[in-house]
Amino acid sequence: MIELSTAFSADVSGRTIDVEIQPATQYSPPVLTIRQQAGSFQLHADPEQLAELEYKLRTFLDGIRYPETPDQQVILDKEINQSIEEGIA
Repeated sequence: MIELSTAFSADVSGRTIDVEIQPATQYSPPVLTIRQQAGSFQLHADPEQLAELEYKLRTFLDGIRYPETPDQQVILDKEINQSIEEGIA
C-alpha cells in the first residue's frame, strides 16, 4: 500500500470562519469542517485524532490567553511565607 502525503495551507487570520464537526457515520469517520468565504477545508479523522487536535489547541490557547493569571502554587507559597513571617515577628 502506497501512502500519499498532502500539505495544505490557508491563511484565514482576520476573517470570520465557521467550524463544524459532523459525527461519524457507517461510511465515514467524524469530519471537522472549517469554512471561510473563499472555501472550506474538511479533515476526516478518528475521535482520538480529534482529541489530540483539541489538546494541542487548548494548550496553545491556555498559553496565550492567560499569561497574566498567576500560578496558584506561587500564590499559596507567598501566603504561607507571609504567615510564617508574621508568626515569627
